[in-house]
Amino acid sequence: MSSFFTILNVFGNYFFNIQQQEEMAGSDIYVVLSVTLIIWFGIFFYLMYLDRKVNNLKTKIETDI
Repeated sequence: MSSFFTILNVFGNYFFNIQQQEEMAGSDIYVVLSVTLIIWFGIFFYLMYLDRKVNNLKTKIETDI
């Protein structure tokens, strides 16, 4: 009878670990999403910065001519 409960305990721990892994996998998608969004916002703001610098150089060249 003791071995039966040991087997149930092993299977219970196995299925509990699967459930924990599924919950963690659900939260991992938010980490990936947030990192991706941070990278895209960084690229966007860097391009805005470069555009402003290029426009400033254009106006400076036009006024020097």
